[in-house]
Amino acid sequence: MFRKFVVLLLVVFFMVLIIFTAIMFLKNEVEVYSEKEVTLAIEKPMFINLSEPVATEKGSDRTAVYDMSLLGLNVGTYTLVERTLENETTLIFEEIENTGWIPYALSLNVKNLAEADFKSWNPEAAASLDEKIYGPDPTTNPNGVYARGNTEILQGNVFVSRNLQLGNGDEVQELRHEIPEFTLEEGVLAKNYWLPPKHQSQTWMIIVQEPFFETEEAEDEWITFSLENRQAQLNWLTPEGPLVKRQLTDDPRTQLAYDYTTERTANLSFIEWNEKLPSLFFESMILNLENDLQR
Repeated sequence: MFRKFVVLLLVVFFMVLIIFTAIMFLKNEVEVYSEKEVTLAIEKPMFINLSEPVATEKGSDRTAVYDMSLLGLNVGTYTLVERTLENETTLIFEEIENTGWIPYALSLNVKNLAEADFKSWNPEAAASLDEKIYGPDPTTNPNGVYARGNTEILQGNVFVSRNLQLGNGDEVQELRHEIPEFTLEEGVLAKNYWLPPKHQSQTWMIIVQEPFFETEEAEDEWITFSLENRQAQLNWLTPEGPLVKRQLTDDPRTQLAYDYTTERTANLSFIEWNEKLPSLFFESMILNLENDLQR
């Protein structure tokens, strides 16, 4: 009898393992955006379904929200925000929130990048923030610029975080992982990662139809400056504004806490640099920050 019970447990275990493997590793792809020669898709476990999007429009933002379900149970949401600035620059924000109790593997894909040229914005390690004031800040510059034809895409990294309430009641984002490296194969830029339960991921890109900088030398100069001056570059952009490293307090949870800080949002570096080296990048960042301050 005991032996039969053990065999039954093993059979159940292996069946559960097979089902879990199928749910997590059999994947399909759903296209979620196609404009200006840029196509975006989410590659997800096959058994996680995306609902039809709920679309809204407010000011310069067009938002599409997809519910994600597994075997009829809600396990999260995928949100895409398309923001069009006054200079016709497009910003795309993507957020996935895992509201369930199991992790799942995802890939946010950018297609139509066959033969694209890539320029890294992290050619060397970045300088550290003052760790006595801010503690560690593992975030890095955006991944870099992908150029194909007349289109250039500045691709931000993927930030995996969870909501956290500090002892004083402040709501912050605790950074758990930054995914700064992606693969580009057969014209598809793949941002692969695992999203733990009760966490969210956020990433962004800026799309333009002309070069971000007038010369490669001007772009190199900004990259060097941003790596040496960590507070000049805003790495973690969201539709609500940039998330930046919070100053340390006696609360140990501020070690990896990020929030929205008006002082950093009203960043003067872009204005100063645009006066010295006018560029579509600086102009777009200024317009986007003005948009954030009006929210």
